[in-house]
Amino acid sequence: MQNRHFWLLLFSISLLFPLVSGYTDTSFTVTFQLSPDKVHVIEKTTFLLDGPEEKAAFSNSLRLGRSTVSDWKPYSRNIDYHVYAPLVFVNTTRIVAKQDFSIQYKPAVVVVEYDANPSILVKTVKSSRVTEYSVNASLLNLNTLAGGEIVLGNIEGLRFEVPEGDEFSKVQPDPTEKLRNYISFHGPLTSKFNVAFIQEKTLSEEVSGFFFDTFSNAANLIPLLLLLAFLLFLWFKLVSDA
Repeated sequence: MQNRHFWLLLFSISLLFPLVSGYTDTSFTVTFQLSPDKVHVIEKTTFLLDGPEEKAAFSNSLRLGRSTVSDWKPYSRNIDYHVYAPLVFVNTTRIVAKQDFSIQYKPAVVVVEYDANPSILVKTVKSSRVTEYSVNASLLNLNTLAGGEIVLGNIEGLRFEVPEGDEFSKVQPDPTEKLRNYISFHGPLTSKFNVAFIQEKTLSEEVSGFFFDTFSNAANLIPLLLLLAFLLFLWFKLVSDA
C-alpha cells in the first residue's frame, strides 16, 4: 500500500513538472499609464512553450477561458500584479492570452491589464498653476535590493506614460527611450528610481477654476445666509411684538 502511495505521488509530481519547468520567458514589460485620478497598468509576458505537453496545457487554458492572474501564474513567475496588492482594483482585471503566430517560433503571450489606486503618486503643489506627481517606487511590486534599488533582468522593461500635455520633471536613472509623454527602461539594470511629471494649467484654466471655486463657495453659503435671515426676521418679529 505504501509503495502504491509513493508511485501515485511520484506520478502526480511528474504531471506538475512541465508547468514548473516547461516554459521559458523571453520578454516581460510593465507599462504604467499615469494620471492624477487614475493609474492603469498593462503587463505583457512572452514565453516559449517548450514541448507538446506545454502546448497542450496552454491550449487547454485558452479553451477554458481562464480569467484570473492565479490561473495563469504557473506559466511564468512574471505573471502577477506588480503594484502593492491593497492598491490593486482586482475587479478591473482583464486578461488576454494567445499564441503569436506572426513570429516564427510562435511564442505564447499573456497580457494582464488592471487599474490601481492613484495614491501610488505623491502630489506636490509647486504653484497655483503647476502640480508635480511623483511615483512612489516602494508601492511597486518589483524586484528590489535592500537599499531600495529596483532590479530589471535582461528581458525585462518598464514604461511610464503621462497624459498629452504633461511632461516628466524627474527621471532617474537615464531612460532607454524618452519622449515628451513616455519613458522606458530596459534591463539589465539596477538603480534607484525617481520618476515624476508635472501638470501645468493654462491661464484660462486657472481663471475659470478660480471663478468656479468662488461660485461653489458662495453656493455653499446660501443655506447659512437663509438661516441667518430667518433668525433676523424672528428677532425683529419678537422685538416688534414686545
